[in-house]
Amino acid sequence: MELIQILLNYFKTLHTEVKSLQAMRWARRMVYIWVLVNYTILATQASFFYSQDAYISKTDFVTLSPFEKIFNLLSWSPMQEAYPFFLIAIMGFAILGILERAPRFTAAVVYLLMINLDNRANVIMDGGNNLMHLIAFYLILVSPSKKQSPTSITVTNLAVLMIKIQVTFVYATAGLLKVMGPLWNKGVALYYTMGVTEYGNPEMFHLLAKFPLLLAALSLGTVLFQISLPYLIWMRAWRPYIILLGTGLHLSISLVMGLFMFGLAMCVSYTFFKEDEEISLPMQVWYKLRRSVVTGGAT
Repeated sequence: MELIQILLNYFKTLHTEVKSLQAMRWARRMVYIWVLVNYTILATQASFFYSQDAYISKTDFVTLSPFEKIFNLLSWSPMQEAYPFFLIAIMGFAILGILERAPRFTAAVVYLLMINLDNRANVIMDGGNNLMHLIAFYLILVSPSKKQSPTSITVTNLAVLMIKIQVTFVYATAGLLKVMGPLWNKGVALYYTMGVTEYGNPEMFHLLAKFPLLLAALSLGTVLFQISLPYLIWMRAWRPYIILLGTGLHLSISLVMGLFMFGLAMCVSYTFFKEDEEISLPMQVWYKLRRSVVTGGAT
């Protein structure tokens, strides 16, 4: 009943004010920071992923529909060596997104560049990239401005709500699939996962293998967390603990399994659930840094 009441109160003021405006602005910045970090890392080995001679095979551009071609430009012969421009452009527009310059236009350009780059290097994508694609699309509809028309406010609120719902769907799906999987029910899934050479840490694997009860608890705890998050994260009393647990879970995945950007993407998605009073400290630090940069530039 509490969740229903929260949603009813949300929709009553859907057109009157942007919900948790400062927290939403902070969440947008975190997304563009993720974009900047992700493509800066990929740019260091860009020719392996995007060039005409890349190890990843190109999509057959001729067979694509006109709509699909818009998102696969790097597979088009005249554009195959234009990937440095795409990388520079997405990093530049990510910085504009962080600075909130022309937010909706910037978001649209970032989304278009992101999809083109990721479709060219599709085999290295993971669930974090897929979630960021969805969030980047919804950010096209989001405006961080304080003064907006009722229509713009409504569109912004609905877009942010869809981001939150998408995140909860990710966890609900992952949790339910794990419940139906025999390895997770038996508490041995993490043991086998960490034993995979490509994704595991051999030293950590041999250490944890000595504590089977701990591995079982971590496996079952992961399932419990994922099926609980879609409900509890909407509750203000539970939200800090759920975000703390999720951050710990995904940072451990980043460090132990090497899925750095995936873990970071999931942590970034939590920021959309924050409310203004919960991000006062990081916002104060951000404004002080921004003010010092502006003052320094002026002098």
